[in-house]
Amino acid sequence: MEAARESMAALLDAGLFDCAQTLGCFLVSSVGASSEAAMSMKVESLVLHGDALHGEKEFRRALSAYKQAMQCSKSIPRQATSNTRSSVTATGRSPSPNSSSLAPLNENEVKFKIALCHSALREHREALQEMEGIPSKARTLKMNLMLGKLYRISRNNRAAAVCYKECLRYVMPNDSLPSSSILQLRRQSLNHINCHCKSPPLNIDMETSIF
Repeated sequence: MEAARESMAALLDAGLFDCAQTLGCFLVSSVGASSEAAMSMKVESLVLHGDALHGEKEFRRALSAYKQAMQCSKSIPRQATSNTRSSVTATGRSPSPNSSSLAPLNENEVKFKIALCHSALREHREALQEMEGIPSKARTLKMNLMLGKLYRISRNNRAAAVCYKECLRYVMPNDSLPSSSILQLRRQSLNHINCHCKSPPLNIDMETSIF
């Protein structure tokens, strides 16, 4: 099972979502809930399956997988993950867990993915609710961009401007981004702030930029 999850993660990284989806169905149906380790494995498998479904643009089914992962994660005792030796990566995926190494679910990343699915389905109110559930200190650049976009859609321009200001804090000292991307994001963010978010939307495809 561990090898199968590693193979699925590799398929997702390669963009082979159809194959990953098939393997994900097998993983989710094969993992039981007989122990804490098994529950942790099921949570990871559900997130991976959701990623595959999202890649196939099956957003409704991806939503179901992500929400089921969140629900299963809540049933795992905190003590089972308090001594973990690894953490979930920035994509919301964790190393394949076993009985001696359990990794907690990165709930903020999964909430972000849920919000992206809602947004793709034009369920902007539900997407905004998910994003507002992520603590401000835990939000990444992409999360703030997404939240700003949702605030603009809901006509909350002041809150949107705050989100775009946070984006500027990320890109100004960041040397890892291409200079052209930094200049573009700075220019667009400043336009949104100065024009009270009445300018055209940011030229970023949020639905496809998380993986």
